Amino acid sequence: MPKISPSTVEEIKRTADILDVVSEYVSLQPAGKNYKGLCPFHNEKTPSFFVSKERNLFQCFGCGEKGDSIKFIQKFKNLTYVDSLRFLADKYHITIDTTGDAREIDSRDRYYEINEAAMTYYMLNLTNLEKGQKALQYMQNRGLDIHTIQYFDIGYAPSGGSDLYQHLQQKYTEIDLLTIGLIGKNEAGHYYDMFRDRIMFPIKNERGRVVGFSGRIYHENAHESKYVNSAYNEIFIKGEILYNLDRAQPFILQSKRVVLYEGFMDVIASIKAGVQEAVCSMGTALTSQHARLLKQYTPKVIMCYDGDSAGFEAAYRAIPILQKAELEVTIVVLPEGLDPDDYQKKYSAKAFQDYLNTHEIDTYEFFYLHMKSGYDLSKPAQIEALKNRVFNFLRETNSQTIAEIYLQHLVSDLHISFEAIKSDFDAFLLAQAITISIKEKKSTPKYTGVINRFQSAEEGLVNYFCCTEEFRQKILDELTMPFALDDMNYELIVNIQDILEQDPTLLTKERILNKTTSQARRALLEKRFYADDYVYTIHELDDLIHTIKLRNIEHTIKRLESERDLLDSEKDRQIFLELSNQIKQLRLKILHLKERKENNGKKGNHRSAY
Repeated sequence: MPKISPSTVEEIKRTADILDVVSEYVSLQPAGKNYKGLCPFHNEKTPSFFVSKERNLFQCFGCGEKGDSIKFIQKFKNLTYVDSLRFLADKYHITIDTTGDAREIDSRDRYYEINEAAMTYYMLNLTNLEKGQKALQYMQNRGLDIHTIQYFDIGYAPSGGSDLYQHLQQKYTEIDLLTIGLIGKNEAGHYYDMFRDRIMFPIKNERGRVVGFSGRIYHENAHESKYVNSAYNEIFIKGEILYNLDRAQPFILQSKRVVLYEGFMDVIASIKAGVQEAVCSMGTALTSQHARLLKQYTPKVIMCYDGDSAGFEAAYRAIPILQKAELEVTIVVLPEGLDPDDYQKKYSAKAFQDYLNTHEIDTYEFFYLHMKSGYDLSKPAQIEALKNRVFNFLRETNSQTIAEIYLQHLVSDLHISFEAIKSDFDAFLLAQAITISIKEKKSTPKYTGVINRFQSAEEGLVNYFCCTEEFRQKILDELTMPFALDDMNYELIVNIQDILEQDPTLLTKERILNKTTSQARRALLEKRFYADDYVYTIHELDDLIHTIKLRNIEHTIKRLESERDLLDSEKDRQIFLELSNQIKQLRLKILHLKERKENNGKKGNHRSAY
């Protein structure tokens, strides 16, 4: 493994002035020879955080944190020691010397450098050249002034076929430009720009390095995909990147929360309104990697997705992922189907900030709103459907308190007595308990070949996911994305989603594989696809989904059992019993899944050609 040389470390220590580094994140006031401010590492009202320029050190007399510039960045940005060195080297334009084999480091740094050169070129086109005037006017009509545009480094990709390539090819090789997805190559062997006539949003990682781009159309009545993103590559993995996290970090740490949005314009609108702890995922479903990344910075996430049905559905799918990372989750549902940008335009930036701070609801209240959305409660059949949906949810939560709250909601919405609702719910629980008891006696679960079975199920789901929209929607409805734990299956899903975002009609195996630049990797990925004459059936898809659901529950059971095994059953009796009850409920859920599979198996196969 390559290592940063001692001479580079010393140069970073000499150059990274402690006052310059810290004052970017902490408001400091002179205090004799030193400077003081509120500590960013713990809550305090009286400043106990001191910076000594003379000694090039910081120290907090409240929580005890102290160290040099490297330690400050490491602690403040939740970076490793090596990454904090890289961050400071970037900031002060210090060339990193390495010991050992540095080829991997060199390639990544080269990709960052190329993307930053492309970003500068795009910015110049938008704000200083005639060719970007229409795009600039569009952004200004959307309410973005030049200061906001420059703050986010927004640019413009010209409509010419190879303008960026011509600009970069004198300094950088075609293979590097192809690898990071800035250019493509046609059948005649000519290179062309991948982004043309689009407003360009640079995508940066948490260290502030440009890892890719998202290009947005701006023409009226355009028939193209609204956003086109950089292709998957070594430094750009959408499922691991949160837009604006690099700038939002100090505000997240100070406010002890992050506001999670759906899109770039939502984040920009939020920051304009003064809510600067704002991030969003990259036009794709929230992933467990996103959740773990947020967990590094804050214990709390406020979700502010669009107030339409699509926003509701996206939030509903994201909540379990965030909760699995042990994040506290609340939701702000904007009224009238508005998104944050629309809300500000209709009311004001101040009104948006006030609404965000005063309209948080917890996940249970949101789940109820989501469950009842779309039902016509003037029709008896719709009322029964809603009741069954709510009853099934309450059966799985196993909480008397939540059950009473939800039943009271039903009383209010359906205008019937609590006694009637409670009677229906008790009858539902009794019927379910009898069914589970019967199935439990008949059940003889066998678990053999677990790893191969689960990996095979993932591969099958990848094929079904790129087969038809019907199959794809069923997977999205039944499983939390991304469902793949295997890295190759995960990469295929990311590639498929990239193409779907651009144009679903372009989805072919060849295009999916073309997103992988390594020929060796491509050959391995190609083996994951079924033969062209494979017959897909809804029955098989149900089996595959069933298998992955079982895997997820079994993993959770093992984790809870491990936690329980560490407890003293007497001293930690309450927690021990709670964990035991959770495990019991999950095992009942496994039985319920098997029951559903058994019932589905009686319906026969429905065949669909690929």
